[in-house]
Amino acid sequence: MMRYRYRIAILMLLAGLSVAAKEKTLDQLKAEAEKTSGGRQAQAYAQLAERTVDTADQQFTQGKSVEGHQTVQQVLEYATHAHDISMQTHKKMKQVEIHLRETQRHLENVRRTLAADDRPALEAVEKTLENYRQDLLNLMFAPKKKKEKNQ
Repeated sequence: MMRYRYRIAILMLLAGLSVAAKEKTLDQLKAEAEKTSGGRQAQAYAQLAERTVDTADQQFTQGKSVEGHQTVQQVLEYATHAHDISMQTHKKMKQVEIHLRETQRHLENVRRTLAADDRPALEAVEKTLENYRQDLLNLMFAPKKKKEKNQ
């Protein structure tokens, strides 16, 4: 009975370590985004934007408002890259839109915790992300153009 418990404990520990090993750091995501191309690059930038919001949140929580705003601008930069690449390549649009939605929601949650002076900048970034998402949705669900028949 005791051996059985140890085996289960070891399996749970190994499972936890494998999940932690799969979690990429921001530097790894940035390197991946810079070296890949096409849809994978768009998705990597979208993931990078989503994960960078956590850094901004920590900076705002620690009272580093200026650094937090700079990080939010990085989020916007990464999201812009993801949007532009996905719109050009027409690849991974769904995944990029999902990551941008999560980024927008996370920014909204961060904005609600800030002082009134810090909120407008985050609100502007949120609106930009909303526009990017709408662009992707419009492209994904736009009616197909009919080819004209040559007579």
